[in-house]
Amino acid sequence: MSTCAYRVDGNSSASTVVLLHSIATHSEMWAPQVAIWSSVYRVVRIDLPGHGDSPEPVGEMTMENYADAVNEVLHELAVSEVSLVGLSLGGMIAQAFALKYPDKVRSLVLAHSGAKTDPAVARVWDARVEQTREEGFESQILPTLERWFTRDFYIGSPLTIAWLEGIVRRTSTEGYVSAVRAIQALNHLEMLSRLSQPVLVIAGEEDSAIPPAKAALIAKHLVNADLFTLKKAAHMGNIEQPVAFTEAVGTFLNKVYASVGCDYA
Repeated sequence: MSTCAYRVDGNSSASTVVLLHSIATHSEMWAPQVAIWSSVYRVVRIDLPGHGDSPEPVGEMTMENYADAVNEVLHELAVSEVSLVGLSLGGMIAQAFALKYPDKVRSLVLAHSGAKTDPAVARVWDARVEQTREEGFESQILPTLERWFTRDFYIGSPLTIAWLEGIVRRTSTEGYVSAVRAIQALNHLEMLSRLSQPVLVIAGEEDSAIPPAKAALIAKHLVNADLFTLKKAAHMGNIEQPVAFTEAVGTFLNKVYASVGCDYA
C-alpha cells in the first residue's frame, strides 16, 4: 500500500497524468489546472512525503526514493504508463522516475525545474536548513512566497498568496528538510540524454531560481524536448500564469496522445 496520500480526478478509462508539486506545497497547488486537464485525462495528484496529507519521510530522502514513492501510488492504482507533470522539486522527481522506470513514462513536463544543483546553490539551501532548525519552518514561509512570484503579482494578488500560504503551512519541518537534501544532491543533467520520451520544458521569464538559460540547458540535453517560456512569470508559473500554463501543457499532452491514436485527446 502506498504511504503517500493522493487524489484522482477524471475518467478512469482515460490516459493517466500524474502531477508532482514543488517543495513546501502539496497537491492542491494544481487546483488551477485540475478542472481543465481532468476533462480529458485521468489526473493523479500526489502529496510527497512530509507534504500535505502524506506522513513524514523515514530517514533521508533521495530523488530516487521520491520516485519509488510515486511508483507505489501507480502500483496501487494499477497504472502501467503515465505522463508526468512536475514543477520545481516535482520536475526533479519526474526526471528520477523516468530514469529509473523509463517504460512507465509516456511523456514528461518539467516546469521551473533544475537537473543539477551547483555548489553555490547547495550552500544557499544549507543556510535555509540552518535557519529552519533554529527558528522553525515558519521562518521560511514568507521569504519563499516572495521568491516564487514576480513583485507585481505578489503585491497585486493577496488572496492568491494567502491561499498558497495556507498550503505551504501544511509542510512539516522534516518534509521540507528532506526535500532540500534531495535537491542539494540533484545530478541528473548528464543522464537526461537517456530519455527518448517527448518532453516539454517550461521556464519562467523572471524565474530567479531556475532562469530561462538553465531551462534551455536542460532542453538541450534531452533527445526530444520543446522549450516554452512563460512571460511575466517567476517560479510558480502554474499559479502566476494559470491559463498560459494550462494551455501549453494541455496542448503538449494532446499531441502526445494523438500520436498514439487516442480518440479522447
